[in-house]
Amino acid sequence: MADLLAQGWVTALIALVLVVEAALLILRRVLSPRAALLLVLPGAGFLLAIQAALSGAHWSLVLLGLALAGLAHLADLRERLRR
Repeated sequence: MADLLAQGWVTALIALVLVVEAALLILRRVLSPRAALLLVLPGAGFLLAIQAALSGAHWSLVLLGLALAGLAHLADLRERLRR
């Protein structure tokens, strides 16, 4: 299991799930493309941070992923509160 995590397959699999989720929400007309993107972007930011941490990347890349996740989450909240 440790090898699976270290190689990044888990984060790639989760990213694939996020893409499929967004595509299904758009294709079934549950959400607009913009709303679906705002929904999955925070998760993508967290995946970037996780992958950077697992691969031993510089701490600034972990911080970048977390910052992107936070900003995307705030944008999603703003959009939802507007409705």
